Amino acid sequence: MKFIIKLCKTWCLVWFVANFAHAQSEANIWYFGKKAGVDFSRGAPIVISDGILSTNEGCATICDQKGKLLFYTDGITVWNGKHDPMTNGQDLKGDPSSTQSGVVIPKPESNTLFYLFTTDKEAGKEGLKYSVIDMSLLNGMGNVTEKNVTLKAPVTEKLTAVRHRNGKDYWVIIHGFNDNVFYSYLVTKAGVNKMPITSAVGSVHRGSKGYMKASPDGSNLALAIEEQNLFEVTDFDNQTGKVSSPITLDLPEPQSYPYGIEFSPDCSLLYGGAGGKGKIYQYNLQAGSEQKIIESGQVIGLTSVDPETYEGWVGALQVAPDGKIYTTLFEKNYLAVINKPNEAGKNCDFQPKGFSLGMAVGQLGIPTFLQSYFAQKFFTTEVNYFESDPELNKTYIFKKVLYETGKSNLKPESSPELDKITKILIDNPNYKIAIMGNTDNIGNKSVNINLSNERANSVKKYLMGKGIPEARIACKGFGSSRPIATNETPEGKQKNRRVEFILGN
Repeated sequence: MKFIIKLCKTWCLVWFVANFAHAQSEANIWYFGKKAGVDFSRGAPIVISDGILSTNEGCATICDQKGKLLFYTDGITVWNGKHDPMTNGQDLKGDPSSTQSGVVIPKPESNTLFYLFTTDKEAGKEGLKYSVIDMSLLNGMGNVTEKNVTLKAPVTEKLTAVRHRNGKDYWVIIHGFNDNVFYSYLVTKAGVNKMPITSAVGSVHRGSKGYMKASPDGSNLALAIEEQNLFEVTDFDNQTGKVSSPITLDLPEPQSYPYGIEFSPDCSLLYGGAGGKGKIYQYNLQAGSEQKIIESGQVIGLTSVDPETYEGWVGALQVAPDGKIYTTLFEKNYLAVINKPNEAGKNCDFQPKGFSLGMAVGQLGIPTFLQSYFAQKFFTTEVNYFESDPELNKTYIFKKVLYETGKSNLKPESSPELDKITKILIDNPNYKIAIMGNTDNIGNKSVNINLSNERANSVKKYLMGKGIPEARIACKGFGSSRPIATNETPEGKQKNRRVEFILGN
């Protein structure tokens, strides 16, 4: 057991010092609250004070691929990069009092056209609409060329977006009002498909407040449902747009007023804010089962809340380009920060006064973004396939031990490679082996943890069948959390469905 713990610690250290790319530059600049602004263009955030937006809740911003501000909005007015109202950019039908009043989606295969989706407040008659913005017009200051196209009404104030599995298109997801239906709208180069994919799962929403987020890898949705005093997490298929497998995360204290919700950058953990109690909860989505996910819930952060004035209420949670999660606190001139959101428990390092906003004041909202901007593109810089005699304490990948999606049974072509490692273990009776299973990112994260354990154990059973004592073999599954290639192609997913090993003594 000491062997596997030692080697897994070594393996994780190698992994997290590997090549890591944070969010794309489109999410570099945030405007929110009462003229609050943050710029992540230099890596570490800096306060900016040139914005004129003042909103209690909903807002959205967008930069170009180099991080230059294009425009921002409260759902009613669009301001351009010079902070002037954009031509034809007024009287949109979102609302600053809508939790997520807007989100900006680039039109696929275009560098200048954008869709701005907006939501009305409190299940209002305007519902979900979109407008089209052409940034090639007016010397790059942009023009709203199509405005307030209706998609559905009424809807809740929950709005999120994520990339399609094909890597080109996008899903925009909204939740219906007074029902349990998710509506997924596909955005392609041909435009917005006005016939959504519908999924009737989970809780009936009889109120509107609280955020909804897609995980950056497009495999989950999470919601804060204020009126029901709970969080909810579901599976999301970013190939089909279907939502499934809801898990209810009830809050233990009544009137917690859940509002903000966010995934860790590696998508393994979920964070939710109980606004009225000043508490940040964390859930382990890779705990192994629905019940274990529920039981994993713990408070990792506390803020001071005034129950009379609501000052200090926990607002939105948003992952940032620096890989941290930032949280607004109502009427405070600072943001709370989760510095290491991929770490479980108190190791995530929650700081209630983590970032000063200077003279500006936060309210409840933080800009809503296309969540794919925050997908971690981290792959190990050192991939060692098992082709020659392995060195001790070094990670190797079985090149021929591959699996079908959702499967853990060994293929016949795996035998020669497994026989080779068997011989090494027989010839070196003091050697022990740590076997590590991995999956692609398709499917439920806890299911993938179990699947990766099964893959590791399929190798273990093979070795034991060849006479290697069980005491010399240790196994661990890592699920989808450690890709070595992109999950956006069949070839990449195949590489990620792998088994690795480390030899030690």
